[in-house]
Amino acid sequence: MRAMKKVKTLLITGLILAAGSQLAACGTKEAATSAEQTATEASAESKADTSADANVDPITGETYPDVINVGIIEGGPESAILIQQNFLEGIDVKVNAVNYSAGTDINNAVVAGDVDVASFGSSPIALGLANGIDYKAVFVSYLSGGNIEALAVKNDAGVSSVEELKGKTIGVPFGTTAHYALLKALEIAGLTASDVTLLDMGGADIAAAWTRGDIDATYIWSPALDEVLKDGTILTNDGELAEQGISIPEIAVARTEFAEKYPTLVNQYVKALLNVYSAIQNNADQSVADVAEWEGATEENARGQVNDNIWVSGEEQLTDDYLGTSAGKGKLAETLKTISDFHKEQGNIGTSPELSAFEAAIDPSYVEAALKSNE
Repeated sequence: MRAMKKVKTLLITGLILAAGSQLAACGTKEAATSAEQTATEASAESKADTSADANVDPITGETYPDVINVGIIEGGPESAILIQQNFLEGIDVKVNAVNYSAGTDINNAVVAGDVDVASFGSSPIALGLANGIDYKAVFVSYLSGGNIEALAVKNDAGVSSVEELKGKTIGVPFGTTAHYALLKALEIAGLTASDVTLLDMGGADIAAAWTRGDIDATYIWSPALDEVLKDGTILTNDGELAEQGISIPEIAVARTEFAEKYPTLVNQYVKALLNVYSAIQNNADQSVADVAEWEGATEENARGQVNDNIWVSGEEQLTDDYLGTSAGKGKLAETLKTISDFHKEQGNIGTSPELSAFEAAIDPSYVEAALKSNE
């Protein structure tokens, strides 16, 4: 944050010279002119200092908050790289980065005003928009691939395919991308949620329940995924679902009220996410190490998160496949609508908004501004 400069106060003292009327008149005119120039210069300096150094958003003129609250999702490789490589330091105010175990927790924090920006899964974002949470999608970090999330079964469960999960107990965090992926995997296999017993569990609870033998399978991400695979086998994953047409993007959002008041801070958050993309392209090995260390995941799992996900560049963000532009929204709105409709069919929400509601919740202007500032 830039410090405020003290504005100088200039006191002008007029001197009256009585050495003759003509000289006096001349001296008075010169003194007045000098005083006027000095006052004008002082005013200009004051305005320049205020414009350059006042802690305000240069776009809106709103005084910056003391802190920006950034939601950090457990098991998110973009979150790991943001933190490990200190990309959030490019934001003009103090950053309060808070870890959350699931996207549903971030939704609750946004509603409470405790999170201003965050990158997390598309399923909780679609559910959040369907339930009236007021935030904007401002970036697509990646499309899930590989074992970013996976459906694992215990080795002693006697199950070798998704179809054989009928009658089994499966732990999954409800309302998350893993929950959505699990339901889609069951659907593809000809099963429904009523064919299995679903338990709403976070990652730590899943790992504990796995050890106790309380669940037969789980759809989850690291670090819990690494734990269960010590005595488990993967049946399917986000990568295989992607090949079957199931798109699961990781999306960054900004709380609408915050974004409208402080667009520059949101632009800087988006630039941090663009830096994550660049880091992966330019030094994938370092990014793998960052993910492994931050998540406590194996190097193999971390490498899969970096190499198997489909990372989206700044320029691609503004194409029809993703955000689109301010003049015309892209297919991300359709993806969110599809996810919302599916949850309605599953009985997880009462109604699913029209496509126009999801289009209105997408704002490419922050990527546009971030890219322009890099030119």
